[in-house]
Amino acid sequence: MRSFGIEFLLAFVFISAGGCGRAPSASIAPPASDVAPLVLLSVTSDATEDPQAVDMALKLAGFSLDEGRHVVLFFNVRGVKNPSHALADDFAFEQDEPIKQQLADLIERGVDVHVCPICMKALGVAESDLMEGAQVTTRAGLFSNIRSDTAVLTY
Repeated sequence: MRSFGIEFLLAFVFISAGGCGRAPSASIAPPASDVAPLVLLSVTSDATEDPQAVDMALKLAGFSLDEGRHVVLFFNVRGVKNPSHALADDFAFEQDEPIKQQLADLIERGVDVHVCPICMKALGVAESDLMEGAQVTTRAGLFSNIRSDTAVLTY
């Protein structure tokens, strides 16, 4: 019985000294790497059908860049029409900058633009239809951008 009391006392001291039950300090667990956080925006909307959704996705991409994040735009489903010649150069949501100009500016700022080949085929969009800087993606190309800390948003 006496050893149980000593073991209990030692366990109590160990737990108390170890900080069991306290929230960890942010300085204890620094980020695993210095890689910028990633935002992947999945754009499934066609700008001619839902211009506000596409405009908002592009604006959020710009805001994410402003915050120092790495940004990937993945155009899929009906969204494959947006980075293509199928969309008029001057097409815009309300009084905002044209969609294609916003996209070109984002590409110039370093956004990676991936376009789904399966969706392109279904909608008759050819690789030659894509604007400069947009690339037909592969599974490996897209998934290499997805990490455990990736924020994924869909428009």
